[in-house]
Amino acid sequence: MQTIHSRADEKFLSTEYFQNPYPIYREILESSPIFWSEKARAWIVSPFQEVEDGLHLDVFTQKQRMLKASSHFTADELAKMPHILTNLSNWVVFQDPPEHTRLRRLISKSFTPRSINALEPKIEAIVSKLLDEAMKKETFNLVDEFSFQLPAMVICELLGIPLEKQWDLKRWSDGVAGFTASARITHEQAAHAEEVAREAEEYLMGFFEQVRKEPNDGLLSRIVNLQGAEDGLTDKEIVGLTIQLFFAGFETTEGLIGNMVMTLVNHPEQMALLRSKPELMDAAVEETLRYESSILKQSRVASEDVKILGETIKAGDYVHFMIGAANHDPARFANPEVFDITRSDAGNISFGHGIHFCIGAPLSRLEARIAIRQLLERMPKISILDPQPAFPELLAVRKPTQLWITNK
Repeated sequence: MQTIHSRADEKFLSTEYFQNPYPIYREILESSPIFWSEKARAWIVSPFQEVEDGLHLDVFTQKQRMLKASSHFTADELAKMPHILTNLSNWVVFQDPPEHTRLRRLISKSFTPRSINALEPKIEAIVSKLLDEAMKKETFNLVDEFSFQLPAMVICELLGIPLEKQWDLKRWSDGVAGFTASARITHEQAAHAEEVAREAEEYLMGFFEQVRKEPNDGLLSRIVNLQGAEDGLTDKEIVGLTIQLFFAGFETTEGLIGNMVMTLVNHPEQMALLRSKPELMDAAVEETLRYESSILKQSRVASEDVKILGETIKAGDYVHFMIGAANHDPARFANPEVFDITRSDAGNISFGHGIHFCIGAPLSRLEARIAIRQLLERMPKISILDPQPAFPELLAVRKPTQLWITNK
């Protein structure tokens, strides 16, 4: 029997939740560390230890996630979504071993420490160029002119996709996010996701043919031209892999940079400390990941009955492991509501845990370090202007959709 905490579920996914979930996480951690949400049709698990364990345990699987997330659609409605459903079925993150192992192996060579470090001069140059342009204006929207464009340009470089496609990548990724990151997918979100998935597939199929004829140094060219080898993928599988890399390649980093600027401005004493001690940059990135994570949850489906904190999660139940709440768990962090870049109990679970730990985490951290360092060096003062930051109503992703700043 599922335990329903009506008060916890009433506040969960409310308008106030999407603007600032942290006070609600605090209440949930105190009164309902695990509960069944009728709104999300899933178990909500919040304590740090249980979230970390849940993301690691084999009993919680990925393969059925999108089936669970879209289970409120009829068969006729699902039949109208062939592109988005096929695309998502080929994401690495929605696979279990051995499929997960095979797909991850194909992309892992592009995310080794050596490969990531080799990108550092390129990232430095991109950041410098973007700030040159943005700072020609008295005020600018950090999201459109900086925090999105940096990771989008880097992922284009990594994949070997022409830079002029970055805005299409954003549109495609945001459309897919409306399907994968929502608590309950609406018909409008599903229709839009289907449209952008079809458009992305059409472009990528043509791009694959191009790099077969004229290979380049990008990851996609290497994967496409592996076909016929033992690890070769079908074009449909590569489309799914590519859309996931779009999503993972800049959604997390865009949010991390935007959230970090917003958090530093709101904590001027911490910003002053970081300016005076730039060697704290790594710690500041990690504390931002804890305090204001751009990824708020990861989900799984139970493959067999399992108990968490006295509640029985049945085989087939959908479970949301709440990363954002876990990062604010007072059982793990002293004064979790305090942003402190010198924290002695530093840590976070923002990139996940276990075999699905985000493969792009080192790249995201590197981009954020370079971006914030150059921003602080070039802007002696940073102020946030109206309109104030707004956040999308997504269960999985938290990032400002606009962040107007000035050097005054």
